[in-house]
Amino acid sequence: MSDTKIDAMLALRREGRPLVGRDRIDLLEAVAAHGSITKAAKVVGLSYKAAWDALNAVNNLLPRPAIISQTGGRHGGGAALTEDGRALIAAFRLLEERLGRVAAALGDDRGALDPLTLLWSLGMKTSARNAFRCVVTEVRPGAVNAEVLLRLSSTADLTAIITLESVRDLDITVGREVMVLIKSSFVLLAPAGQKLAISARNRINGVVARREDGAVSSEFTLDIGEGKSITAIVTRDSALELGLNPGDEAVALFKASHVILAVD
Repeated sequence: MSDTKIDAMLALRREGRPLVGRDRIDLLEAVAAHGSITKAAKVVGLSYKAAWDALNAVNNLLPRPAIISQTGGRHGGGAALTEDGRALIAAFRLLEERLGRVAAALGDDRGALDPLTLLWSLGMKTSARNAFRCVVTEVRPGAVNAEVLLRLSSTADLTAIITLESVRDLDITVGREVMVLIKSSFVLLAPAGQKLAISARNRINGVVARREDGAVSSEFTLDIGEGKSITAIVTRDSALELGLNPGDEAVALFKASHVILAVD
């Protein structure tokens, strides 16, 4: 690579937003080199939690995970890149080193995920802790609002309720890819197997991957399969009452009206 680099973040933007952050690419490369999130975090100068959250965000925003980790405790276990993760790194470095060949590189279909889609997904920044790329499977219009059914993974579907005006403005149609945003404070948790009388439309089964207790609240991350996860913030008292710990099966619940849709 030459000493003079063209910064792809400065050159490629969509509506004023950078498409990808080099920090996440550096982190992915460090994981590939060391096979460990803990070691990768130290190499790029992040805390373990910051690195873990960043990699979680990468997996949530892609149709398939870029990284797969093996459970081994807070500072144990291993991690490896998937084919999509390697393709993402290759696409970014190609843009960074040879900007003159961007158009040809992005148009080259070799069976991997579209690099432009990958880069835009990683560059999107939002205050919502949970962000997923989903596909619209059905739109059910009503008098004022519409139900939008979305495919999150091969085993999980979501429902969002938005206004008919939003359906038109965002051009929500069957088959379209959209970003789904859910604040972690909107996500309720319950142990798996309980019969709950609750109006929350969305119920996603998973396994507690992490639990972080603070003075006032606790943060839970559920592994929901296929490299994806969902995060919930509950009060410390609620966490103690739930008694959920890593390895326990749980259900994440949230209202359809709490699901925000975004398009590029």
